[in-house]
Amino acid sequence: MRIVVVADWFSEKMGYSENCLPKALASLGHEVHLVTTEAQVYYNQPTYRATYEPFIGPPIVPRVVKAHDGYTLHRLPIGGNHKLWRSGRYIKHLFRTLAVLRPEIVQALDVDCQSTRDLALAKPLLRYRLFLEAHTHASVFSPGPKSKKLLGKARTRIVGALGRLASRASVKCYAISADAAAIAVDHLGMASDKVEVMSLGVDTDLFRPATDGSAQQARRQLRGRLGFADSDIVCVYTGRLSSDKGPLLLAQAVDQLAKQGLPYRGLFVGSGPQADIESIKSCQGCRVSAFVPFRDLPPYYQVADIGVWPKQESTSQLDAAACGLPIIISDRTDVPERIDGNGLTYNEPDAADLAAKLLSLRDPELRRRMGAIGSARIRERFSWTVLARKRIEDYATSLRSSAGRD
Repeated sequence: MRIVVVADWFSEKMGYSENCLPKALASLGHEVHLVTTEAQVYYNQPTYRATYEPFIGPPIVPRVVKAHDGYTLHRLPIGGNHKLWRSGRYIKHLFRTLAVLRPEIVQALDVDCQSTRDLALAKPLLRYRLFLEAHTHASVFSPGPKSKKLLGKARTRIVGALGRLASRASVKCYAISADAAAIAVDHLGMASDKVEVMSLGVDTDLFRPATDGSAQQARRQLRGRLGFADSDIVCVYTGRLSSDKGPLLLAQAVDQLAKQGLPYRGLFVGSGPQADIESIKSCQGCRVSAFVPFRDLPPYYQVADIGVWPKQESTSQLDAAACGLPIIISDRTDVPERIDGNGLTYNEPDAADLAAKLLSLRDPELRRRMGAIGSARIRERFSWTVLARKRIEDYATSLRSSAGRD
C-alpha cells in the first residue's frame, strides 16, 4: 500500500505522531511518505529561540527529500504568512507532490488547517482515500469569540463549513481522546459517524521498564550522576518548562515534602523561559536537565519512580507509563484510559493536594504494581505498532469498498 502522511511541521528529534506513525506504518511493509514543510515544531512561537532552538535547531530548515526511519521524508516550502499558526499558511507544491507520489491513502494529522482543506479539494482529482486526525483536547481548546458580533459568528460558521468540507471528503477521523472527538464534531464540522477515538501511541521498542541487569545498572549510574540517592523517590516531568504546563506545581509539591525530611525529589527534563527554570531550581530537592532527543528519553523515565504532569495532556504520560512508572495527572484532563489502575489525578492547581498524592505512592511495592499494570496496557493497546495495524485494516477496508463502487 502506498501511504502519504501530511503534517504542517516536523522535527526529527521529537516523538510526535508525525514521527512515530509513518515509522510504524513503514515497519509493517508499506511504502510510506511523510510530506511536511521546512518548519520545525513550534517554529512560530515567541519563545522558540529560547526554548527549542538550542535543542532542535533553527525554526526553518533546508528543504529535502530523504530516507528517514524506514519512510521517505519530503520537506516542502511554506506558503503564506510564516508567522501564523493556521490561517494564512499552507504547504506549497502539495498537489504537485501528491500527483507524483500517487498515494492510495493520505493520512492528514489535523482537521482545522489549510493543508487538510487542500487535501479534501485534491481528492477527486487524485482519487486517494483521505483519513484525518483530531488532536485538540478540551483543556487547551478555545472555541473563539462567544459574542454575538458579526465577526465572531462569521468565524464560527466558516470553521464549521470548512470542517464539513473535510468531513465529506474523508473516510474517517481518528480523535486521540473522547474530548477531542466531541470538539471535532461540535466545533470543527466533523460528522459524528466518521469519528473514532484512537489514542496516541508509544514506541514500545524504546520505552519499556528497566528490568534486566544492564538496564538496572544504567539506572543506578544515571541516578548517581543526577545526584539522587538510591532511597530517593524521584518524580519526573518532561516537556516544556512553562507556566501553561505547570511544572512549577510539581516543584512546589516536592519542595513541601523535602522540607519535611521526606525523600521526594524532582527531575525536570526540558527547557523554557529562564524565569520558570529558576523558579523550579529554587525549590528544594529539584533538578533541571536540558531537553534530550526523543530516542534518549527512556533512561530518564527508567531512573525515576513516579511520572507527573500537573497540567494538560501529554504524550509523555504514555511514554512514562510504558516505562513502568505510576503517573499523576490533572483532574481537568479527560484521558482516564491513561491512569486506569496505574495512576492518580490531583486537584489542579493545588500543590498541597499534589504533594498528598505523591505521598500516597510512597510504598515501592504499590508503585511497582501500578507501573506493571500501566506498562502492560501500553504494550497491548497503545503501542504504535498495534495502532498502525488497526489503521492498515481501516485503510485496506476503505480501498476494497472504493474498488467495489468503481
